[in-house]
Amino acid sequence: MNGRINHLMLNVNRFDEAKEFYRWLMPKIGYPNEFSFGDDAPKRGLGWSNDAGSVWVQEAEAPFRPDTFHHHRVGLCEIAFAAESRKQIDELAPQIEQHGGKLTDPPREYDYMPGYYAVFFTDPDGLKLELVHLP
Repeated sequence: MNGRINHLMLNVNRFDEAKEFYRWLMPKIGYPNEFSFGDDAPKRGLGWSNDAGSVWVQEAEAPFRPDTFHHHRVGLCEIAFAAESRKQIDELAPQIEQHGGKLTDPPREYDYMPGYYAVFFTDPDGLKLELVHLP
């Protein structure tokens, strides 16, 4: 067993906004290959992959679209992606809001462990994301 996640699949309400946000974000953080499914179906989706796995964004099913994300509810809290460097974080952070996300906590060293450098932000649906570099 290699102990890694093969893929993540995220349900979103604001699919068109999420599509543009993730199309910008995923190649910047190491997921260069894009795939789509269900372009004409009631449930649309896009995915990005690299050699280690993939991340998918799909439109939430109609009965669940009134729901909103909150990181303190049962279920997902956040997704933390590994950064190549502090420089990558510093370069990405000022662009987040220009692409439909929201910066929640700026790039800096956090006291979770020595050298933990991260930026926290949300996608267009409010899903909490993080880009972190560890020494």
